[in-house]
Amino acid sequence: MMRLLKHLPGGGFGLVSFSDDDPPPYVIFSHTWIEGQEVTYNELVAGTGKEKTGYDKIRFCGERAAEDGFGYFWVDTCCINKSTSDELSTAINSMFRWYQRASKCYVYLSDVFVLDKVADAEASWIPWNGAFRRSRWFTRGWTLQELLAPPCVEFFSKEGKQLGSRISLEQEIHEITKIPIGVLRGQNLAEFSVEERMSWAAQRTTTLKEDKVYCLLGIFGVFLSLIYGEGEAYATLRLREEIHRRQEGQKTERLHDLSVSSGLPFPRNELFVGRKDQLRTLEQSLLSPKTHQRMTIYGLGGSGKSALALEFAYRALARDAKRLVFWVPAISYESFEFAYREIGIRLCIPGIMDDNADIKKLVKDTLSLGSLGDWLMIVDNADEPGVLLGTLDNNLMSARLSDCLPHSVRGTILFTTRSRKAAEDLTPSSVLELDDMSKAEARQLLARRLTKQALVNDEMAVDELLDTLTYLPLAIVQATAFINNNDMSVSDYISLLQHAGTESELFSERFKDPSRYEEMDSTIAKTWHISFDQIRKQDPLAAEYLSFMACIDRIDIPQSLLPTGGSLVQQVKALGTLTGYAFITERQQTVQESGGERFFDMHRLVHMASVWWLEGHGERATWAGTAVARLNELVPYGGHERKEIWTMYLPHAIYVAGLTGTVDETVRASLLDRVGRCQASLGQYSTAESTHRQGLCLVEKVLGPEHPDMLTSMSNLALVLDSQGNMNNLALVLNSQGKYDEAEAMNRQALARMEKVLGREHPNTLSSMYCLAYLLAKRRCYDESLALYDGVCAAYHTVLGEDHPITRACRRHRSETLASQEQSRGFPSPATPDNGVRMHTGKISRLSRGLAKLRIRNSKHDRR
Repeated sequence: MMRLLKHLPGGGFGLVSFSDDDPPPYVIFSHTWIEGQEVTYNELVAGTGKEKTGYDKIRFCGERAAEDGFGYFWVDTCCINKSTSDELSTAINSMFRWYQRASKCYVYLSDVFVLDKVADAEASWIPWNGAFRRSRWFTRGWTLQELLAPPCVEFFSKEGKQLGSRISLEQEIHEITKIPIGVLRGQNLAEFSVEERMSWAAQRTTTLKEDKVYCLLGIFGVFLSLIYGEGEAYATLRLREEIHRRQEGQKTERLHDLSVSSGLPFPRNELFVGRKDQLRTLEQSLLSPKTHQRMTIYGLGGSGKSALALEFAYRALARDAKRLVFWVPAISYESFEFAYREIGIRLCIPGIMDDNADIKKLVKDTLSLGSLGDWLMIVDNADEPGVLLGTLDNNLMSARLSDCLPHSVRGTILFTTRSRKAAEDLTPSSVLELDDMSKAEARQLLARRLTKQALVNDEMAVDELLDTLTYLPLAIVQATAFINNNDMSVSDYISLLQHAGTESELFSERFKDPSRYEEMDSTIAKTWHISFDQIRKQDPLAAEYLSFMACIDRIDIPQSLLPTGGSLVQQVKALGTLTGYAFITERQQTVQESGGERFFDMHRLVHMASVWWLEGHGERATWAGTAVARLNELVPYGGHERKEIWTMYLPHAIYVAGLTGTVDETVRASLLDRVGRCQASLGQYSTAESTHRQGLCLVEKVLGPEHPDMLTSMSNLALVLDSQGNMNNLALVLNSQGKYDEAEAMNRQALARMEKVLGREHPNTLSSMYCLAYLLAKRRCYDESLALYDGVCAAYHTVLGEDHPITRACRRHRSETLASQEQSRGFPSPATPDNGVRMHTGKISRLSRGLAKLRIRNSKHDRR
């Protein structure tokens, strides 16, 4: 019988007794005692002792257990009635097993302090690390079994702040205790000699000298009657005799005692950190129920799915050393069948070595019987749907590999895959998505992987690197491997990463990792390129979307921007494929925000890898051209019509226009023209000026200063300058290109050409006309300038509206030109017309002649 604590409805705690063989899930508490301050069994039953500091520890354990989802917990000071010698003896002989069966153990270090201002003690470990190493807890005898027996051990400061776990702090614990890291990671204690295990407790002390021996009973798996007063020497002698007797009586290794290494292809990853929530989910879902359970871990390539599955497998073994664990790579049909053959040989299944043996059926039937005890099967890398869910050679009569998986209440299966669709097909409604690491977890991983720990002290560089790598485990491991191998600083690596053209080479750099398949290239670049190839075969439209997205901005991608083609169902499935591989994520928006439009973000490193993939296949320029063509369809030459629509395409047009060396410079100049006009329409005049200046430079460089497009670019820049009150800078622009005569001739040619090809009301035509009008005014050719202004003002009034900034600017310039004309003739200036069209009667004939000269018909005057 064991007693467990639970919260009482009215407050406080109560004790509940359970059969020693079938207790509910519980957590267990480990601490060092303070003389006279611990709450005893009798005090807890009587409801006293609440003024003791030990009661605060009980409260802390209960609150932490509830936070982790456990209703019961065990504290040694009050769950054992030590006044009864028989109960005390039974408890001491059972205690190792009680710790072993607990879901987790909380270690409370009353002599380790963390400042209140430290929000995340795990991430900020330097201030408390020294106190942790000196903690009294590591010097006590009974805490040795409390360190080794539980499947999960978590450490807390006096303030209750979590410091880490036995896994995350294993290097420190190893240095403090000299206990091998393998032991801290759950390696079978029986694999270590008696003398080695004895040495782990040699420097530890206990209040009673006999307890220095009794605290080792669970370490050696023996039981002894307790004889307090016999002394340490006699107790040690009895312990050694019992150990020898047990060793002599042991039988030949049974099937259940198969070594761990024979079932798992990789050693335990001693540098594994984080993923506590995911491990808790796996343990609760797959190890607790007494029914057959299946679950799939899915996530982006490099997110650590296999590493998580491997750590879970070793924890399952630590929780139950008799559990059988099998690892089945689903990389190909052959890898699956080879793994099954190895399982059959390991289980000594009759007929498994026969030439015509149906290996998959033999293994499935044997494991489905349930006679072998509890087992766990990891089906790793189930990425290619055709391997597990397809049939061999597309023969519909053939069994699928998924049909060859065993089913037993004693067994569970865990799959890993990059594809959410595959995850849903394998284990519907039982899927665990693996996101990028948290910042704290990523820092821990970086610190554990770096050979020189002093590099971690450069916190700014570390944060910048982790942000660049998007907290992706494989990217961090690959980066630290390069840093270690080349003896460089984190800052130096960042500089190298930021150097043009080096990202692809760095992310393609191979490195050794004993926890990954040797035959597979595990670099970031290769990991995703394999996924790209799979998508091309499975979903061609998704591959097109991926290629297109690699050529536009990776943030806020509207679905309507993507290439047209495919049915509505195919489009939905294509986006589902990309989100399923975690290459893109959909932005959550309110109904008012979206208006029915879906928006997506592309993972930063996936965007980079997609570019490398396109370049490697010689397709980037083609897809960039597709992006330009699509944006030319959707982005207008400014204006306010459908502004709420085209503004969401604008950032992508800016991105594509910046693809120097990939997009033709003439095409880039044309796109910059559209972008600049849109920016001006949005009132972003300073930005528009910069955009138009870039376009002007490109046109001059590619087409030459006398090309008609040069005048168009100049007129666009002039309008923006005017909107900022800098219209006079147009003269500087014109002068910089040559004489006014040449500029006027070129502008006239451009205007005639545009009117013929594009029409009078096309934005390019109006801009060119506006520019020519302004130029003629500067040359004091007032009659012709005013005629042009009247035509432009009328057109802008119709196309853009009376209150548009360009319409108002055009009317103002017409008014200024008329004033200059009257001043030059010595007449007062008339008022500015309302819509820029009305003129004094005396000016009508002159206006008509000017318009006729330019082949522009003034319909209002003609009606007269």
